[in-house]
Amino acid sequence: MQNDYERGTGEQRMPSYPPESYGKRFWRLWGPLIIKWGISFAVSLVVIVLYLLAYSSMHYDEIAGIADNQEAMLNFSMSISEEIMKYATQIEGIAALITIPILLFFFYKDRKAEQVKGIMTNKKAPFWKYGAVIAISAAMCVALNNLIIISNLASISDGYEETSTALYSAPLEMQLLCLVVLIPICEELVFRGLMFKRMRERSGFLYAAVYSALVFGLFHGNIVQMVYGFILGMLLAYMYEKYGSVKAPIVGHMVMNLFSVLATEYRFYEWMIKDFMRIGSVTVVCAAVAATMFVLIQRIDEKPEFPKPTDEKENLAAM
Repeated sequence: MQNDYERGTGEQRMPSYPPESYGKRFWRLWGPLIIKWGISFAVSLVVIVLYLLAYSSMHYDEIAGIADNQEAMLNFSMSISEEIMKYATQIEGIAALITIPILLFFFYKDRKAEQVKGIMTNKKAPFWKYGAVIAISAAMCVALNNLIIISNLASISDGYEETSTALYSAPLEMQLLCLVVLIPICEELVFRGLMFKRMRERSGFLYAAVYSALVFGLFHGNIVQMVYGFILGMLLAYMYEKYGSVKAPIVGHMVMNLFSVLATEYRFYEWMIKDFMRIGSVTVVCAAVAATMFVLIQRIDEKPEFPKPTDEKENLAAM
């Protein structure tokens, strides 16, 4: 039976996998993300078409009157785009709901392949240890957002302001369903459950974590969320590694988004920024909590438990 650790040394080694062509390797790593992009694009396109049909039926004369005016049509297109952006949260939520079953199929197919090949995987941490995941996720979310506010990083990224406004303009119930439940599950299956895990099959933890976290950061499309996404992407990959289950990064991602949604809804960050000592103190406390939880997570023994040899095999080995 193959295993990821050298017996007796605790040193991890890569399980033996057959060589893959470049095309197959590319699809294994990027295929899930391409599928997610494709479904998001398709859902957005359907929403745009339905919106245009509905708008055209109610404002036919208005559209016919500006059909020959290029500037008017451009302004009309921009106004339609702004209206569609108001439903960005719902659109991404629907896309995630459609994508999740497809990603779960690939994910469980990978786990089945591991069983068939006899590959020993990291132990699953007990449920009670997920308290550290919740605590570090909440603390890191608040600390990083505070640092972004203090550094005024958001001021150099118009895309961040536009994205935040669009996502947090939906009703709170819709934000909780889409941003806190559906989207974290979808993104964690793509970036940790498939991309990181598949990269991990043939490389060390650091390389796989940096690769998936970098793609995760770039995926968000603006400088603020790139930095935020990369740091948290590294943390989420580490959670997966130590807890031996994709449930850990999913829970962590959900907690982060929950705090972001509630903090925005109830103007928590606006309250903190009014007093520099207040925001500084909260940031230091959150950093201390995150560091403490990281140490606790670091102590989790994720190494797989190997089956003990039978007495007969032990006797043969002694001969």
